[in-house]
Amino acid sequence: VQLFFHINLSIILIPPTGEKTYIIYFMNKAISLLALIKSLSKAEKRYLKLYSNLQNGEKGYLILFELLENNTSIDDIYKQFCIKQKGKSFDMAVKHLYKVVLNCLVHLNKQQDIQTQIFDYISKAGILFERELLNEALSELEKAEKLAIHYENDSLILLIRRTELKYLSMYDFTGMSEKQVVDKQMKINEIMRYTRSANLHTQLYDILKYRFTYKGCIRSDKQKENLNDLVLSELNLIANSSYKGFETEKLHLLFQSTYFLNSGNYKAAIRLYQDLILLFDENKHMILNPPLYYLNAILGVLDSLQSVGLYKEMPFFISRLKEMEKRDYSAEFRLTVQVYIYLYEFYSLFNTGNFKSAQELQQQNEELIFKKISLLELNLQLQLYLSLVILHIGLKDLKEARKNMKKILSSGKSLYIFPTYRIARLVNLILQAELGNYDYFENEIKSIKRSSSFETKQYITEKLLFKFIQSYPLPKSKQYRNKLWSYYQQNIQKIEEDKYERPLLKTFDFCAWIKSKLTDNPFDIIIKEQNKKIII
Repeated sequence: VQLFFHINLSIILIPPTGEKTYIIYFMNKAISLLALIKSLSKAEKRYLKLYSNLQNGEKGYLILFELLENNTSIDDIYKQFCIKQKGKSFDMAVKHLYKVVLNCLVHLNKQQDIQTQIFDYISKAGILFERELLNEALSELEKAEKLAIHYENDSLILLIRRTELKYLSMYDFTGMSEKQVVDKQMKINEIMRYTRSANLHTQLYDILKYRFTYKGCIRSDKQKENLNDLVLSELNLIANSSYKGFETEKLHLLFQSTYFLNSGNYKAAIRLYQDLILLFDENKHMILNPPLYYLNAILGVLDSLQSVGLYKEMPFFISRLKEMEKRDYSAEFRLTVQVYIYLYEFYSLFNTGNFKSAQELQQQNEELIFKKISLLELNLQLQLYLSLVILHIGLKDLKEARKNMKKILSSGKSLYIFPTYRIARLVNLILQAELGNYDYFENEIKSIKRSSSFETKQYITEKLLFKFIQSYPLPKSKQYRNKLWSYYQQNIQKIEEDKYERPLLKTFDFCAWIKSKLTDNPFDIIIKEQNKKIII
């Protein structure tokens, strides 16, 4: 947020000297309110306006709401508010609107959130029990339990069953047999076992996801073996779990599909992700708001298809993203979905040699996505900037490519942790080679090699690229370039047949670029030919 909003403290009415803490608090409040307003969905904005119409008294905060909705600069918002609301306190309006927005969201959430509905039943049961209406209290708990079971909320099921047993114990289990009491106790033990199993499953998935997010995909059979502890633990959990339901099946499919995707078994990954999507389709009531796991499943399929170059199969799954983007989720989530739609459509065009169409797509998304890039997660910002770099390399617009590469490299260490940053540095080597900055290569290549952790094995593509880049400037003699190509051709064929190299080539086909430089064939034509040789 602070990267996006431009704030000039000099125009804010500053309290007497010594109250700097107040100024910082006030500005943070205004920034938080602006971020909160920008995140509202259309339905939430409508509800806020309806809510305000029911209130009595002065409604100057609505003017502030409209200003926040239509602007991104605290400077401009403050100036316009002072003009429209002469004599009114901007500080007080910010505080009041912040309170109103939160109250509206809480109230709206109560109507939509299943967990809130369940808690309402539990609260009613507590009130009835305090008034010694045991049967009525148990009836409310029964309603709560049915709802919790339907949505497989194991933590609330456990709370409800414990509460029920506590109420019955307070009444000395009147009218119950010992077997009935034991059965209720066993149900509590059963849900505790399931909760423990689900927690362990979640932990294994989170560790697996963390490793791939920050260490990248598996690059060798040895690295694959290093994940055996997680894989065996996950399979053991599934084999020993007596409870089969949506949550355990979802976690199992998420774990297995993520593992196969990042270990290069794309055929298995696609099949498992499709099973996961089918599971969500059959249990639509279990899709969260926002639907993060469902989004994960769609992206998993698309990533697998992109890795193996099956771009003709991608439109169906991209259409799933477009359906999601039209739903009334938060503005932040919908923007994230829009970015993924753009990225997969972009690579479908660029990696099939349709550079001009990719450029048109980028221009169409300039206002929708690229003007809002600072609102995105850092990893998505990196991917968008990198897409611009490779687009302009493909179009031979090196000046524009260099401008966007500077945005990546000037980020310091904020983007350094992501595997995509390493790809960006490799692309930058190509860019510098095209610009004729040959002195840049030696130190940068050494730096890239040092950046690999002791667990990470270099891609064969990286080694080949380093060697090729260091041969710059390329010889002008066509005969000598042909000799070089005959040497590199054998290595490129090995790379194309190696499943562990595909995660690197899905972003930018370094092999096709080397071929284009040595054979004098256009880069886009070679990419089209490469795409026809796909083997899965």
